[in-house]
Amino acid sequence: MNMRYSLIAIYVAIISLMAISCTKDAGVVEGEKTTEAEAILAHKLVGNTIDACEEGTLLLFLQEETIARIERGEIESVKSEILGDKVVYSFEPAITTPKNERLARELGLHRWYSLSFDKEISVHSFAMDIAPSTHVAAIEYNTNVSLPSNINVRPFNAADYTLTRGDEVAIPYNDTYANLQWNLANSGAKSIANTARKGADVGVLDAWKLCAGTPDVVVAVIDAAVKYTHPDLAGSMWVNQAELNGTPGVDDDNNNYVDDIYGYNFSTDGYSNGQINWIDDYQGGHGTHVAGIVAAVNNNGIGVSSVAGGSGNGDGVRIMACQVFEANYPASDREISNAIIYAADNGACIAQCSYGYDPSSYTSDNAYINGCPLEYRALQYFTDPENCNHPAIGANLAIFASGNETSSNAGYPGALPICVSVTAYGPDYLPTGYTNYGRGCNIAAPGGDYSIGAQNSSNASQILSTSISEVTGSEYVWMDGTSMACPHVSGVAALGISYAAKIGKKFNGNEYRDLLLSSVNDINGLLLDGTKPYNGVSDAVVLKNYYKRMGTGALDAWRLFMQIEGTPSVMVKSGERCNVDLSEYFGGSAIDLTYLKVTVSDEAKDALGISGDPKMNKGLLEIKCTKNGSAKITISAIAGGGQLGGGNNIGGTEISREISIISRGVCSTNGGWF
Repeated sequence: MNMRYSLIAIYVAIISLMAISCTKDAGVVEGEKTTEAEAILAHKLVGNTIDACEEGTLLLFLQEETIARIERGEIESVKSEILGDKVVYSFEPAITTPKNERLARELGLHRWYSLSFDKEISVHSFAMDIAPSTHVAAIEYNTNVSLPSNINVRPFNAADYTLTRGDEVAIPYNDTYANLQWNLANSGAKSIANTARKGADVGVLDAWKLCAGTPDVVVAVIDAAVKYTHPDLAGSMWVNQAELNGTPGVDDDNNNYVDDIYGYNFSTDGYSNGQINWIDDYQGGHGTHVAGIVAAVNNNGIGVSSVAGGSGNGDGVRIMACQVFEANYPASDREISNAIIYAADNGACIAQCSYGYDPSSYTSDNAYINGCPLEYRALQYFTDPENCNHPAIGANLAIFASGNETSSNAGYPGALPICVSVTAYGPDYLPTGYTNYGRGCNIAAPGGDYSIGAQNSSNASQILSTSISEVTGSEYVWMDGTSMACPHVSGVAALGISYAAKIGKKFNGNEYRDLLLSSVNDINGLLLDGTKPYNGVSDAVVLKNYYKRMGTGALDAWRLFMQIEGTPSVMVKSGERCNVDLSEYFGGSAIDLTYLKVTVSDEAKDALGISGDPKMNKGLLEIKCTKNGSAKITISAIAGGGQLGGGNNIGGTEISREISIISRGVCSTNGGWF
């Protein structure tokens, strides 16, 4: 049976100890009773230890027969049989009714129930008391996860930076601080970092000429609050029109959530009753910063540019706010699971998740699946093709930060094969000192690196994005982390979906994910040698440790667009005359063909900085690009002989191939191929 549809063995096994009575038999002393109860709980317990759980709650996986009784209206009887005379505040389904009921039942989501009780009562003792019930197949402590503890929020003061646009500023939009966003267009300026490398960015500039996003692509930011009134985000928010135009306090669209206009606040520890709350944000606006990287409104004359925020014509992708972190509270397994399922049921095709468990928490997929069974099933629900929310890609994508522990494996859930895990590099195109790498890591993107800032004091080597002025004192701040790298991948993935739809391309889920993960430039090359600074230590990062361990490479939006089209790409190094072998595109005899012309549009010449005309010489394309850029050129040759047929001639047929040229200041010896 496919693992996706099989329930974890511990859930469905009939445990022999379940038949043991919890009443005190004659001849059984209190200590023996405790030992029996501990043994029963040990057999039924799944998930993390008690140290990592939410107080006052438990998650129960009930027997199928028990669920059938509840569905017949016997919930009070079942509750009494499980709890006896124990007082609880609630006994209810852990998951708010999913839209795809058939799939939810197949995944066993309907069998999860949540108990809440007095937080003064020991979770362990409560679990031990109810474990003997034959209704309970498994018990999970409601696992908690927090945002990274090392989040550094550094204020942005425009007066500290030169905002005059010079020749090196390539971003075409009028956003005030766009020239500070090396992550979108890296000029290699020393004001970013002394070691900044031209072209060490996410490659969106020329991709924007083809597509800057579409509003039917929705990215769910599962994180701390997104400030949906932010002047640079308000125009990019997903809007539930039924709730916006409905009656306050009423579930106008009958999706089981009240007043979810821009999303929902799933935190139950807070006091916002489902309403998104950024006023008490203890994470420095983490969710808002992430959202701005994905889709701050482009070309609106203020603030920052973003990966998929459109061109200023209302054409950017949309952000759905799924708040799971409120104030200084962590997020529980139940809260995150409901947020993931909400995103699937309300139109999100990407789950942007800059959170995760410490990589030491789980050492294998099975360890995570057994440790966070409810969240795992929610992720399966989100990524199942049945719940796909955009026809261009066949299945939704769950994209996670790999983590900031400098560990040689990614944190979960991102390390799962059904997710994408993102590592981080800095403006020097080198791995950052904080990023996780190695096993479970899939792809790299700009995350910022404070440690290499100019004179080790400039913030400009980090990522500038939107913030919460009520919390940080500014609408924009600097941050770095894999939390910042992750939304670059979500944004590029969203752009790719928009472009695929625009040109009428459709893929299944695996095909699109494969395109995304192979649309990369080489991050290994000759760069990963020697050391670099981290946290004030000049040689803290030994670069060879990261060789072939940052995922497939550095994501490039233009490459993704070309793969979606089916147009081959070659990479050249800007500033150098290059000879590109085209035998892969014109066959093994490319050296012997007669080439007619190389057609380069004025727009392509400008994008690549081509002054002279490229030419063909014995199957090699001779070209020199002086700019970082991407563009398409067309090469024509004769198939058969040295002249074209027609009229009085007997000759060959003209053939043409369109080739994408990617010019970067950073280019490995193998042309950057994955």
